[in-house]
Amino acid sequence: MEIPDEPTPAAQKEDPFERQVQTVFQETLGLIHIALVAHYGLGELEAIELEKDLYVWFVRFCSRPGSSSIRDLRPFLVVACCQFGREYQKYVVGAGIRESDDRIKKLLDSDPGDVARDFSKSLELLKFRPHDV
Repeated sequence: MEIPDEPTPAAQKEDPFERQVQTVFQETLGLIHIALVAHYGLGELEAIELEKDLYVWFVRFCSRPGSSSIRDLRPFLVVACCQFGREYQKYVVGAGIRESDDRIKKLLDSDPGDVARDFSKSLELLKFRPHDV
């Protein structure tokens, strides 16, 4: 068997399914980062590490038999983001690594699905605001 001298370009090696998962994740990454940092109060590095774990979860979630369109799974990605943020923040607060305030306590007591829905609604409203030029 002969091995070619030039490696196959990454774009040819990449599976179309993986490309679509990555595209949907990248399109949602800004929202994910805002949720983790601004909403759940995580540090930048903490958020980046959780985003990596969330990406692995999303790939597996999209790979389940019978899954619908990857774009249609985006709301589950936002809910999972809130679940990840909530559980991580519960851990660091519970371990005494970080102090908690009333806003964080209320957020940690809330269902991640409800938080994701409310968070998504508030960001949807921002899309309709007129932009000052």
